[in-house]
Amino acid sequence: MPVDLPPGDPGRRRPRSVTEAARSRDEGRRRVGSATRWTLALTAAGAAVLGAGYAHAIPGLPARSPANAPGSTHSGTSGGLRPPSSAPGATSQAPHTQSGAS
Repeated sequence: MPVDLPPGDPGRRRPRSVTEAARSRDEGRRRVGSATRWTLALTAAGAAVLGAGYAHAIPGLPARSPANAPGSTHSGTSGGLRPPSSAPGATSQAPHTQSGAS
């Protein structure tokens, strides 16, 4: 519903029509949605790049290849986990528990 402005008030703007306001709102929502999607995509890509960089920077961890991937039969000496040389055995000592209370 248009509002009549007094003739002696040239500094005020006329109110926009409802369709113009709705069009402007929809355009703003599209811009925000697009910016949000781009931000999420770039964040995910950056996290993947940083994760890969940190994975290669950790000393003592070999790079994964099909030969030493989990489940393969490759037995290299790359410094990874190894099974114990003997199984744990029973002891004759009584169990000892200590709490933090005094």
